[in-house]
Amino acid sequence: MRKINVGEIKPGMILAERIVSPKGQVLAEPGTPVTAQQLLHVTYYGLEQLAVQDEKDAIKQYDFEAPDEFIGETQSWRIVNSEEFHEFKRAYNKCSDKLEAIVEDFVNHQTPLKDEELIEDLHVVFKKHATGLGIMAMMLNIQEIDTSTYKHSVNVAIISRVLATWLGIKDEKELDVVTMCGLYHDIGKALIPQSILTKPGALNAEEYGRMAEHPILGYNMLDGVPIDRRIKLAVLQHHERNDGSGYPYGLTKDFIGRYSKLIAITDVYDAMTADRCYRAGICPFEVIAQFQREDRTKYDQGILQVFLKNIAQSYIGTGVLLSDNSRGIITMVEDKALSSPLVKLDDGSFIDLQERTDLFIRACI
Repeated sequence: MRKINVGEIKPGMILAERIVSPKGQVLAEPGTPVTAQQLLHVTYYGLEQLAVQDEKDAIKQYDFEAPDEFIGETQSWRIVNSEEFHEFKRAYNKCSDKLEAIVEDFVNHQTPLKDEELIEDLHVVFKKHATGLGIMAMMLNIQEIDTSTYKHSVNVAIISRVLATWLGIKDEKELDVVTMCGLYHDIGKALIPQSILTKPGALNAEEYGRMAEHPILGYNMLDGVPIDRRIKLAVLQHHERNDGSGYPYGLTKDFIGRYSKLIAITDVYDAMTADRCYRAGICPFEVIAQFQREDRTKYDQGILQVFLKNIAQSYIGTGVLLSDNSRGIITMVEDKALSSPLVKLDDGSFIDLQERTDLFIRACI
């Protein structure tokens, strides 16, 4: 067991001691993985250190075992079993398969990138599925653990286009540029060995170094290709951070393109949600809490806060499973506490997660 500063705690670390608030309220039990939502509560209470287990594998992916009651007619179940979802998935798979074929032909045979075909397919996805059940609901239910680079790129493209509309961008040509930024942001990974891309465990220093080359590799691949320069910059800069902590060049905010900053957020969001797949869907509130715990200088706050607010608001009316296995529906989300909404339980009572800091949202159902 060791005690470390709260700022150094990573979600997934295993607690060695019970977390208790200054008022004596139990926030978490020993032997359980700490969540970002709990860490936000700990920060609110001014707790400075937590005791965690010493095991090397203490930092784990979220793998909460879904209880049997997850199986049933939840919102996620209804979405996944709808005809609209099946149509969406067919269009989605067509896009990812085409992206893979186009990029591999470009890399291996120097054939031109067929931007128009990719954009046309994505236009079909949006025109047919942007209403009804909602494209973000579709996206959150189509996620798969260990998804391919190409599916990840399609995810980022779709989410980025949605975010761009939330930011007030209406011009179709601009939306297409943002979409292409997402589609091509990881194109450099086509030159990274599959053994590194698909390695199940943590990368060693040499492997991480190779992986970190993909923004430069991708930018060099697109050198001379007649596409919007902002797409090339997004390829190069999507791992840069406003505070200079990113790579490959450690650029600060004044030297990072606006669309690059947008892709930086949607890229991380998709990676985080892909790591948190549940049988009944993915809980976005842990992701929101993770972003809120980040240093505010890391991401563009003008973009990030619009993104998080819209993600949270889109879940009003959605069923959730709480950490004590009680179920309810999200009824209200406040801007100042996006990861702690008001929940109406199945028995008709209400729980305000801003006040019930011993509870957190385990999954959206």
